[in-house]
Amino acid sequence: MFLLAPTVLIVLFGGGILDHYVKRKTEQAFDKAYPGSVLRIGRLDYSLSAHRLIAQSVTLSATNSTLKVGRISVLGLRWAGLLWGTPALADVLAKANLDATNLDLEFPQTHYGIRCARLQSSVPRSELIAEGTELRTLGGDEEFFAAHDYRTTRFHLIIPECRVLGLEYGELFAAKSYRAGSIQLLRPSFDALVDLDKPADPFQKSPLMVNEALAAIRQPLQVDSLSTTDGSVRYGERLVPGVAPGMLTFGAIDMTIDGIANRGESAIVLRATGNFMDAGPFNFLMAIPITPADLSLRYSGSLGAMNLTNLDAFLAVDPRTRIRSGTVKEAAFDINVTAGQARGHVRASYQNLEIALLDQKTGAENGFDDRIDSFVANALKIRSANAPNALGLSKEGAVSYIRKPADEFQEFLWFALRTGVLDIISH
Repeated sequence: MFLLAPTVLIVLFGGGILDHYVKRKTEQAFDKAYPGSVLRIGRLDYSLSAHRLIAQSVTLSATNSTLKVGRISVLGLRWAGLLWGTPALADVLAKANLDATNLDLEFPQTHYGIRCARLQSSVPRSELIAEGTELRTLGGDEEFFAAHDYRTTRFHLIIPECRVLGLEYGELFAAKSYRAGSIQLLRPSFDALVDLDKPADPFQKSPLMVNEALAAIRQPLQVDSLSTTDGSVRYGERLVPGVAPGMLTFGAIDMTIDGIANRGESAIVLRATGNFMDAGPFNFLMAIPITPADLSLRYSGSLGAMNLTNLDAFLAVDPRTRIRSGTVKEAAFDINVTAGQARGHVRASYQNLEIALLDQKTGAENGFDDRIDSFVANALKIRSANAPNALGLSKEGAVSYIRKPADEFQEFLWFALRTGVLDIISH
């Protein structure tokens, strides 16, 4: 008979019990279990028959982070398990569906935050859907860079829609593994900006490479495939604060990554297509072995015809250099990385390449010295064309680059490729 008492109380006075006694006890238990953290829950409502619990707001404050969530609705909770015992989380949520809005997670020490307009989770359907997700700095670029004494990279990621299908919630709740069938990203955009006006931090720990980040995950990780549709990437470098940085852009990216894992002997394979600088179509392929602890991978790609003056958007970071003319018919590269050392080659067929050295103050090629410098650079340093000769041969650019401690992963890929590009256009 005494077992029916909690049920009767919940049915008759459930709203008041949840919104006062249960909520207060939950907050106190959390604060005690996690010293330095504070949990605060807004008004609680529930429907026993519909198995629905609604919190109008949730705020979780920790030493280095703060999470704020708007309305949270959980449907399909197993109330019997909560009333009569202390079952495993996976059992309580086995039929649960969650709908949360306006999630805002901030990390003041790193000057970053994550926002999500809506998060939907369905355990029975093994899916997770996030809408309007954004990783951004807590302030503007100038404020972010001013908070660092040494060179750093600012990241900005926007994912309008993300769908995770085939998610193994049981293993996730039990902290046994992270497994999913597929992740689909719609129109994601990634932006990275480096402030080259500052020196590199001599004491900075090396940024994690892909293999290191995977190895740092203790539980098994497995995602069969990740795909993006109509994505974009921007990589920028700036030399002077407040002045527009030089930008490399990649648009209309369709990408698939197969075999994402941190266990096993296979490789993670990335394939992508898109356009470069809104001008030339490109293809990209990269394979990253899972097992090696050091930085080892292979990547290759090709670029279609484009006008090389489109690269001035990136060369704007150098106030003295512009491309006066030049077209590339086709280009390709193949680079192998072993233990952080990149070796490979770049092939390109181009013509009429001329550069201009500009006046640093006026930004124009109107001085006699500037014209002389441009002539010398084009005549003695720059190969104006690269095409097969009578023997069908043309110059190849040699790739040779060793990872530096401060290199981010995407920077390493570009710096290695750049050595081959510079080699092929130089006498």
